[in-house]
Amino acid sequence: MEDPNRKPTKAHVCVRVRPFTEAEANVCPEDSPVPREVVVWDCHRSLTVLDAANGFVPRKNGQFDIDNVLWSFRDEERPKMVLHTQKDVYSAVVAPMIPQILDGYNTAFCVAGATGGGRVYSLYGDDVDGLNRGILPRFAENIFNAFKREKHENIKINCEIEAVDVSPNETYVDLLAQRRRTCPTTAVEELKLVHDATEGIKLQGVTRVEVGKAADVLSVLRQLSRVVPKRSGCHTVHFRFVETFDFADPEQQEQVVSKSRRISVLFVLLRNMPAAFHRCIDVAVEHDSGENPLAKVPVRETAFTKLYPDLFQQGYNLSFLCCVSPFYEHARESVQTLVLATKFMKLKCRPRLMHDEALMELRNLSEEVKNLKTEVVKQMESTQIVQQELNLREVELMKQEAAHHGAERALRKAEEAIALARHAIVLNRYRTERQKKNFEHEHNTKMKRLSAARAEKEEMDKSLEEEMKRKQQLEEVKKTWERKVEARAEKNAAFDARLKADEAKEKQMERMQKFIAASQEERRRILAEETKEKFLNGAAAHANELTLLREAQNKADGRCHALEKDYAVVSAAEKGTVENAEVQKENARLKKEIVDVEAEIVHLQAEIGKRQPGCQCVFM
Repeated sequence: MEDPNRKPTKAHVCVRVRPFTEAEANVCPEDSPVPREVVVWDCHRSLTVLDAANGFVPRKNGQFDIDNVLWSFRDEERPKMVLHTQKDVYSAVVAPMIPQILDGYNTAFCVAGATGGGRVYSLYGDDVDGLNRGILPRFAENIFNAFKREKHENIKINCEIEAVDVSPNETYVDLLAQRRRTCPTTAVEELKLVHDATEGIKLQGVTRVEVGKAADVLSVLRQLSRVVPKRSGCHTVHFRFVETFDFADPEQQEQVVSKSRRISVLFVLLRNMPAAFHRCIDVAVEHDSGENPLAKVPVRETAFTKLYPDLFQQGYNLSFLCCVSPFYEHARESVQTLVLATKFMKLKCRPRLMHDEALMELRNLSEEVKNLKTEVVKQMESTQIVQQELNLREVELMKQEAAHHGAERALRKAEEAIALARHAIVLNRYRTERQKKNFEHEHNTKMKRLSAARAEKEEMDKSLEEEMKRKQQLEEVKKTWERKVEARAEKNAAFDARLKADEAKEKQMERMQKFIAASQEERRRILAEETKEKFLNGAAAHANELTLLREAQNKADGRCHALEKDYAVVSAAEKGTVENAEVQKENARLKKEIVDVEAEIVHLQAEIGKRQPGCQCVFM
């Protein structure tokens, strides 16, 4: 049952700041080099509207304290700021009200703002089936699943949808009427307000579409999403849920008692609202804030408040979404929207449950019956579990008894086996004693043989020691002969070295003779080759000869260089300027030097001849 002491709650208000459009992103305000927003958020509750014509300073009375801010503007200066998507908007505006709807309270979601503020996008999105769908398609997807999760036994949920626009001329337009396209005037005349004892104020003649699942609602919303952006009046989508409960009478089982409750969920797109609507808001704020508790909202002044008179008289749970544009040309409209949002925050909500008086009592009784049935089922399950446990225990006892009988049989067999084992032990003892006597006899015989073998082994060891001594003597003799052989090999190696040295000397003599008989150029080449060969061989025995040959080579090279210089001088003279006498004198000097070189070679040959060739080998 409804609590009469239920306190009124505040209206739920959210303000959404949309991003720039493509056109707005390329337009710079005066005195600003880049596009700049005129609405600033401090990431908490404060929204400030800036004055673009006055250096972007805060406008007078331009700061507002809002309960919930949904920031969708992409600011390049603050790239880490979290942007609220369509899903976030639904979670902030609609989702908190779902439990209230399931409890049976009427709820209204109002989207307000100026033209270009993003109202239609927030309500429907760019596609009712797409990722950026609005709060209305998302509500249609989730509400039926929520009712299914909360569904009780013998309860049936029915839902009907109305879509009505309130034109600026205060007339009603049925957006779901099939005949509206052909004859709109007739459709408008048929719609009139009436009071129904069950539903309250309703629009007679309006089209109601019955829906049973989310796909049916989305089909209707696709039709509306194509029409609503083209219209300019206040747009409403009304969900009428009827929850019917069938309860069997305990006294008369064949008679079924039916009770029902009605839940209204209203989505409103507030646009082009008349001044009388704002007066209704102001009066409702005065009443709910306590400034004038006796004030009555003038609901008869506008067609919208006539259709929904309880909307601002605490008859609905209210959730407002105020859409604001950050573009500098919309600064005045943004201020007006934020002022309206602060008024919405002062409204109170205290809706009443619309159901039969005995509905809650019957539902509680049904829940008790359901709980009792559940308890009976649990008790039966418990009894079955206990019976199963008893059966298992009985089976276990039978298994234990069978195991006991088996153990007794095994014990008897073991006793018989033990008796047989005792007889076998006695028999084995007799056999063992007999085997022991035989073993001792054989042992004595083998010990005698072992003593004889040991004596024979000692004799063999003595003879082996003598053989080892002989072997050592032979080894020493062998080592002595090996040393002699090594000494003889060393002497032979020395002899071979001397032979090689004599052969080298003979070759050297041949080279000297060849050198003496050769020309100047050949001598130079021979000396260079011998010097290189002697340097590579490194023979110590020919060190003196090489020294003499190098000195002779140096002298010969010096003389050759002098001849080359003189020849260059002679050839460079122009037109016979050198005297013939000087040429003859130079030729004589060169001949003398050649004679000196030949004499020196003869002297070297004489020194080489003084050395006695021969072999000085020592034979053993």
